[in-house]
Amino acid sequence: MQIDKKKEGSSTIQSLDKAIDVLCSFSVNEPELGISEIAARLSMYKSTVHRILKTLEERGFVVQSLQNQKYRLGFKLFDLGYAVVSGLEVREVALPLMREVSANTRETVTLNIVDDYERVCIEKVESTEAVRNFVQIGGRNPLWLAGSGKLLLAHLSGKEIERIVRAKDLGSTVQGTPITPEKLLEELTLIRERGYAVSHSERNIGSASVSAPIRNHEGICIAGLSISGPESRFTEERLPMLIEQVTVTAKNISIRLGWKGI
Repeated sequence: MQIDKKKEGSSTIQSLDKAIDVLCSFSVNEPELGISEIAARLSMYKSTVHRILKTLEERGFVVQSLQNQKYRLGFKLFDLGYAVVSGLEVREVALPLMREVSANTRETVTLNIVDDYERVCIEKVESTEAVRNFVQIGGRNPLWLAGSGKLLLAHLSGKEIERIVRAKDLGSTVQGTPITPEKLLEELTLIRERGYAVSHSERNIGSASVSAPIRNHEGICIAGLSISGPESRFTEERLPMLIEQVTVTAKNISIRLGWKGI
């Protein structure tokens, strides 16, 4: 096994850097990991990983399962993450209006931001309907798939858009339709022109959404507001109402954040 060594003169604290690497090994798709798995992934000695995990466990950052002896992230990280989310002004401003939209439409309403070229949900108001979209706060998805992600992608800088569209493996929709750079760029242009995004069965079969940009005082898109639900309720007759709800509400949130609407 090749052990990674930090360059001489680095300003980082090596032990802390390794602990952060261990924490970052966990994800939504891999919530539980064993010592051997982490050691192999990070090219660390198992004894080093074990010491790090025990230290993190004592502080509540990880928890060991009694069933399989694997580790998962602890609630201390949830507390810290919630502190970050709570500090976002856009979340505080948007939440009351999101509740109104959810009550008016009976659908799930989410607030999303861009992080490392992914769409991340930072707040949600769930539908009260028996059949509804399930959205996880903190959940990540590609920017180029589904309306909430493409809405945010469309409002990045031209350089960032080109970097993502040309460098990433765009894959296909859940129905198997290939996503090509040319087709995606055309759709992003249309989203900017219309001021909203609509998607049907792109990431999940039977799911639909409408999304609109939230802007700051400089007019820069800093988040996206989305209404999502079963495709069966996003009919041609109902769609105009849903689009109006998401665009008007996103505009009102933007105005409360200082946007002049110009």
